[in-house]
Formats: sequence, C-alpha cells, structure tokens
Amino acid sequence: MSIPMIIFAVILLVCSVALIAVVALQSNRGGDMAAITGRNNNASGKGQAAKRDALLKSLTIIFGLVFVVAVFAMNIIVSVGL
Repeated sequence: MSIPMIIFAVILLVCSVALIAVVALQSNRGGDMAAITGRNNNASGKGQAAKRDALLKSLTIIFGLVFVVAVFAMNIIVSVGL
C-alpha cells in the first residue's frame, strides 16, 4: 500500500465511524409515544434541541461529503496505481 492509499483509508475509517455516531445521535422525528397518546410535548429545552439537531444535520452532510470525496480519490489512486 502506498502512502496516499493509507491516508485515504484512514480518512474513510474516521468518516465512517463519525457518520455512524452522528446519525445515531440525531433525534427521531415523530415516532415517539407522545404521538400515539396525543400529548403535546412542549419542553423548555426545545431551542437547544433545535440547535443540536441543526449541528448534527450539518455534520452529517460534511462527513458524508468528505467520505464520498475520499472514496473517489481512493478509486483514482487505485486505478492510476500510486
């Protein structure tokens, strides 16, 4: 394995673990028990939850894009034979 392949393999590994963690931390939308019982859940921390969800969404997009770019770069490296 060449040095660029090792670098991109590490990037892929880190991005895949980060993507799994970020997606697992995102909140479920509308599938909880309050939807079944009809209760209105107006907790006082909704503003922070919205900020957290927005941050997790943007992190998911960033890690996803880095993952896709790393896969394409690794494919180019393998096809060129570096």
